[in-house]
Amino acid sequence: MSAYGKWVYFYVTIIMDDKKMKNHLILLAMLVTAFFNSVAQTPRNCSQILARNPSSVSGVYRIDPDSGGVLPSMDCYCDMTTDGGGWTLILNYNHLAATNPALKIFTDSLPLQGATTLGFDESNSHYWGHADTTIVNALPFDEIRFYGITSEHNRIINFKTFHPGTVSNFKTGIGSTAGVSSSFTAFADHSAFLPAAINMDATDKGNYAMTDYPLWTGSMYHWYLGGVDAFCSSVRWEVDDYPCSTLPSTFHQIWVRQSNATGLNDTENSALQFSLWPNPASDITTLNIKKRNTASSTLSIYNNVGQLIRSEQLSENTHQFNVTDLCTGVYILVLTNEEFRQHQKLVVQR
Repeated sequence: MSAYGKWVYFYVTIIMDDKKMKNHLILLAMLVTAFFNSVAQTPRNCSQILARNPSSVSGVYRIDPDSGGVLPSMDCYCDMTTDGGGWTLILNYNHLAATNPALKIFTDSLPLQGATTLGFDESNSHYWGHADTTIVNALPFDEIRFYGITSEHNRIINFKTFHPGTVSNFKTGIGSTAGVSSSFTAFADHSAFLPAAINMDATDKGNYAMTDYPLWTGSMYHWYLGGVDAFCSSVRWEVDDYPCSTLPSTFHQIWVRQSNATGLNDTENSALQFSLWPNPASDITTLNIKKRNTASSTLSIYNNVGQLIRSEQLSENTHQFNVTDLCTGVYILVLTNEEFRQHQKLVVQR
């Protein structure tokens, strides 16, 4: 029983003498306990943190990747700004030129973000390392973001991808990133040849799937950390290059994100205009769809941990629905039919 439930129970058993009233209040204590246990459930990633509190800022947060499983809850670094936010950091290596520290695999925690510019040696700190496949597999995500810079040149790797093979490869260490070269979205500052130039792939790298050639153009452009090249006789820290004769400062990061708090992999459809008013709502809100026939469409409402609250069938392009049965918080509305799938956040206020 939570502290809140114990307090109510104590009040009931000590102060109340009426048996019927006592039973009612004991039931109330149980309901209060269930409510606060639900509210206190530790989020599993930064996407769920952002869904619960859209005003969350970038920084360190506490998460439980497997939601009460064998893994401990742990600190993580969340990027709540880039591309709408919700990114969880799973690989972070800020490497100083002319050094070759060993890679670090986290088995019960995650790397945090320290310096974000070149020229720092963050080895032997909690800013240095990457998560093993057990943690990555436990984290709910369907989107990956690569970021990399180097003192060797001015090109920047900065893109995101929903590529299923890459997601699976990082979660399990089995398979490869083959196909990501044609399945990515570049951010505004992305100027690298990778991943579009990929013509090779490395297979079944286990806990090194994120460090050992996940992005690779033969003898030209690489994403590679801490390896040794027998041909160059040098250590290799590479960001969209193959320096061979030098050992530059480099900065590699990999982030992951759930497409929304429910874990649904929604396909955005630019031809669909889906609006809610008012939003935030406290009583009745109106869903309005333009440019699509909504016949046989379904509106589903999920809470911020992915539980389905209810579904409603739609037959008109304008649909009103009651939210008075919903507690204060953020919900995900998912609209589906045979042609499209779209989601939007709904904020309920009291």
